[in-house]
Amino acid sequence: MATQTNSETIKVLLIEDNPDSIQLIQEELVEGNYNKFKIECAERLSSGLALLKEKSIDVILLDMTLPDSQGLDTLIKTHTYAPEIPIVVLTNLDDEAFSVKAVQKGAQDYLVKRHIDGNLLSRSIRYAIERNRMLKKLEQTQLRLQHMAHHDSLTNLPNRSLFYDHLNKSVARARRQENMLAVLFSDLDNFKQINDTLGHPIGDLLLMSAARRLTECIRESDIVARIGGDEFTVILEDINSPHDAAGVAQKILEAMTKVFILDGHKLSVSTSIGISLYPNDSHDKETMMKNADTAMYYAKQHGKNNYRFFLSELNDEVLKNEIGKEKVL
Repeated sequence: MATQTNSETIKVLLIEDNPDSIQLIQEELVEGNYNKFKIECAERLSSGLALLKEKSIDVILLDMTLPDSQGLDTLIKTHTYAPEIPIVVLTNLDDEAFSVKAVQKGAQDYLVKRHIDGNLLSRSIRYAIERNRMLKKLEQTQLRLQHMAHHDSLTNLPNRSLFYDHLNKSVARARRQENMLAVLFSDLDNFKQINDTLGHPIGDLLLMSAARRLTECIRESDIVARIGGDEFTVILEDINSPHDAAGVAQKILEAMTKVFILDGHKLSVSTSIGISLYPNDSHDKETMMKNADTAMYYAKQHGKNNYRFFLSELNDEVLKNEIGKEKVL
């Protein structure tokens, strides 16, 4: 919400059932701030919430005692319905403890009706709007900082810390549901050579493009992360057999071998992938990562641009299956 200036009209929703209070508030606001406030009125909470659907409102003046709602419950319902709009509570009760509760439940300010005058009311409204704006800005900043702490700044993928958190939860789910889970550990082949010859800016572009291609190869429910350098990891949950993991690995290999065109440079690269399975060859996240990393180095030792399982018998099984498919074709 933008900061309100003295020259802007502030749109106020007054939810109040007492005609004298309505008249007083309208007179005080208009007298002190001519044409600065536009007031919409509702005598019940239900009609006030209905107006929020229809009209753009900057602030709510809320009586705590209405024909269809009483006390803090009135505030809670209103704040739940319109959490983005600041609320100034109006009450006959001059009780400091109650005012603290009101603020804790979402009010930006608390006014006792018999103490209200134009200056106090105007100041409270503007304060509520500004304080609400600052709180939303702070909340957005905190969310950005939290995102930055758990995501890679270059690719915006989950970083190592968030990946391990996801993997820990995935292993727990797989154990509970007795499902198979795979971790793919991928490393770009000869990435250092590209960095050294073309420079880090091109290397960064390659990493960003590789991250996008990796993401396109997996389901929305799967997780892909950059854990450092040119190393990417993938979590495949709820798979039926090692062949499912092999199919995703093959899809990634094919995606990575397509030419990258980056800042006028045509780059042909490949990747090597190691695969670790739960529960076949490991039962915890640390062992899964270690095994996937080991399997990735097996892949590099066997000519790069291929994948390997940590368990050698799985490599033989998948290879026989692929050869069988070729014969059928």
